[in-house]
Amino acid sequence: MKIRKEIQMQYDTLLRIRRELHQIPETGFDTYKTMAYITQQIPIMVSEYDGFSGVFYLQGQNKKCLGFRCELDGLPIREKNSFTYASFNGNMHACGHDAHMAIMICTLLYFIQYPPKYSLLFIFQPAEESGGGANYMIQKGIFEKYGIEYLLAVHVFPHLKDKIGCCKGVLMARSCEIKVIVRGKSAHAAHSEQGIDVIKILYKFLNWIDELKGNLKSDLIHFGKMNCGEVCNAVAAYGVLEGTMRCFEDINYNMIRTQMIRQLSIIDEEYRSTSEIFFSDGYEKVVNDERLNEYVLQIAKEDYVEMKPLYLSEDFSFYRKKCPCCLYLCGLSSEEDLHSSSFDLKEEECLKAVEMNVSLAERIFCEMM
Repeated sequence: MKIRKEIQMQYDTLLRIRRELHQIPETGFDTYKTMAYITQQIPIMVSEYDGFSGVFYLQGQNKKCLGFRCELDGLPIREKNSFTYASFNGNMHACGHDAHMAIMICTLLYFIQYPPKYSLLFIFQPAEESGGGANYMIQKGIFEKYGIEYLLAVHVFPHLKDKIGCCKGVLMARSCEIKVIVRGKSAHAAHSEQGIDVIKILYKFLNWIDELKGNLKSDLIHFGKMNCGEVCNAVAAYGVLEGTMRCFEDINYNMIRTQMIRQLSIIDEEYRSTSEIFFSDGYEKVVNDERLNEYVLQIAKEDYVEMKPLYLSEDFSFYRKKCPCCLYLCGLSSEEDLHSSSFDLKEEECLKAVEMNVSLAERIFCEMM
């Protein structure tokens, strides 16, 4: 994909911003330093600012508005990289949000220098990783205030090398976290028959989960954390099991939830235990607008990769309630996966995303408006 000279000239700026942001990762809604840094890089007044989030508005002659969104937050991961711009505060931009911010800022700087006839809104959103950030921005009323008609976002992705990935329809799964709590009865190991062993109960439930997974076509269920008992020579009377579920269809999501609740009830009746199961609100599935995806394809051309739905999740999904949306992936030459404590990326490959943003804005308002 050809990158225009004006964007190539932004490389040093993108490099500096990404690396400076990489050193100050913050989590959740506690993104005050990050947002303050961003306001210092942009030579226009922030339109909406509450300390931990912000919105910049470029009003054109045409008030029809296209929005861009990026995330501010990092992860509570201790970085293992040893380069000079590594984070040392116990958090890490291990999902590329530092790159997303640098891409967004460079996109905004381009349009400040080359003002469009239409209007643009740049949304800097907190708390994507921990949840709540997208809904918070929606509840602020910015879609109604600025008349956002379309919303775009990019996510760096290490499995695409130097390509651009996208698709029409479902790109990422609906997700939730699952917590199972089981209460049994303690007894000494010498008299284990007098107890109700939650380890046996959870073992039976996990065996049932394996059978259920064998009948699923595309849905994902995984339990990765379990904590049972207090001492090694007694029957465990209390246990907690935690996991995640990812589905591409809402009907499957609801069906699996119902089956889990029913199965725990059956096990409780058999073992005389008491169980509870909790499902987090989670994220909805990311669904890309068909026409916006077609524009990504037309711009990326031979660099376009048709993505199959991913088991990843993103709170960008909630914005679809307000307007047509498209999330595309920017391929990176990274040996480490997202959320790895050794994750890093080549900044020059992020210039593709700046070019995509600018070209998509031009195409959307030329052909759709």
